[in-house]
Amino acid sequence: MTFPLIENVAVIGAGPAGLAALYEFLHLNKDGSSTVGSNKSADPIFNVTVFEQKAVPGGIWAQTNDVDLPIPPQNILETSEYNNPDVIQINQPIPKEVIGKTYQSPYVKKLNPERQLEWTHSGVYPDLFTNVACRFTRFSYQPIEPEYWDEKRSIYPFLTQEELKSRFQTFITKENLSDYIRYNSRVQNVIKDKGKWILTIRESNEVLNRENWYQQEFDAIVVANGHYSIPNIPVIQGLAEFNKSNPGKVIHSNAYRDSKIFQGKRVLFVGGSISTANLVQYAFPLANKVVVSRRGSHKVFPWIDEALNSDGIIGKPEIQQIDHDGSVLFIDGTIESRFDLIVFTTGYHFHYPFLNDYLEVTENSNSSRVSGLYLQTFSIKDPTLALAGAVVSGINFLTIESCVAAIAGVWSGVKQLPSKEKQEDWEVERVKLRGNNLSFHHYAYETIKEDLIDPLYSYAANERANPLMEDGNFLDEVAIAGISLKKLFYNLKEERLTVSQTKGI
Repeated sequence: MTFPLIENVAVIGAGPAGLAALYEFLHLNKDGSSTVGSNKSADPIFNVTVFEQKAVPGGIWAQTNDVDLPIPPQNILETSEYNNPDVIQINQPIPKEVIGKTYQSPYVKKLNPERQLEWTHSGVYPDLFTNVACRFTRFSYQPIEPEYWDEKRSIYPFLTQEELKSRFQTFITKENLSDYIRYNSRVQNVIKDKGKWILTIRESNEVLNRENWYQQEFDAIVVANGHYSIPNIPVIQGLAEFNKSNPGKVIHSNAYRDSKIFQGKRVLFVGGSISTANLVQYAFPLANKVVVSRRGSHKVFPWIDEALNSDGIIGKPEIQQIDHDGSVLFIDGTIESRFDLIVFTTGYHFHYPFLNDYLEVTENSNSSRVSGLYLQTFSIKDPTLALAGAVVSGINFLTIESCVAAIAGVWSGVKQLPSKEKQEDWEVERVKLRGNNLSFHHYAYETIKEDLIDPLYSYAANERANPLMEDGNFLDEVAIAGISLKKLFYNLKEERLTVSQTKGI
């Protein structure tokens, strides 16, 4: 499959995937050869512009003190559509005056004060440490800092969120990546017209209290806005009424910042993921009671099932109804009375409101998948549109790197995608194998090289090394990290380890 010459490329998002794409393109020569791991190309093939809605790069790892709403507003809860990302995330209408406006000469209007439902703030909290070993929270061309290999560290082999943030900042500064990023710039809409992608951008300036709106054309787009921003909250009978009678007693983990909120309270956690375990390990020593409502077993970290039913934690099935006084009826007929705090650790939505015609999400839940992708990366409908960051694995940074390496090779023209029919066949077979849900995007570390990394690498630019060339020899560290996570959970839960001791000591 061939397509027109690509010169101007937009990258939406400056988190891990966006930064990886930018770096990859800056190391791509016009002859289709790669200089990844060395100096930037002296004559790069693409002109690249990155749009980032935050004021800083790093995505969710650019943690600040700012926080989004704990849950959607009461008026939205009362619609019983708060599991729909198009309802809880409100996009501003596009002013008609933006037509024909440019970055240099934008349409200027007063800053809209109603931006809380844009969900722009990171859900990372001060005490968080990674759940992936430090080897795999980097790209293959980044060094491994020797201080992180000290087995005496209380959180070895993991990093604190501050350490990972620092790793990103070092990378961004060393490569001068900020020179290519437009901050506070939200992509409001994307359309295809006469072979060009037209992006409508809203650039916010809080100092001047204004917004700059403009449009810009590109030949190709990498969507790298992540999928840890729009909170998923399942619709539960009585939730809206409970929240109305008890404001401040319901929170999604996206807005969590401090374990003091658990002190002396009867806490109900809804969810059974790694984020659930992360918060339960902090809550248990402080709370009066901890109950965890889950809908099923965990497929990636099996130890979580045991941990969330360990001594002192009351395990429950899904919720049937919440009463206004905080009593909860579960689907097995049991009741737990008068919770002081309900914490949803129920994940996030895939959401691409600016590209609904091209990136379709199968359902409104944290179990959804993005359809229409070949090798988790290329839009089958239009190969000048690509997605980086949809894969779920124990080596997400290297899967991101593999995706953008393939994008660079194909868009440079040195590699060609198979026919549209063969791409569609790949997706059909993947659905048969894994299901039409989030499992579609999940890969086990034992088979990810042959199932995804190597197929993607077959499309990489000339002279580009396989991201697993060296790190592929250490994939067993994914399983070892799982054992370490389990140990840390019990040490924190049972107070053999304090929170302060986990902060890089």
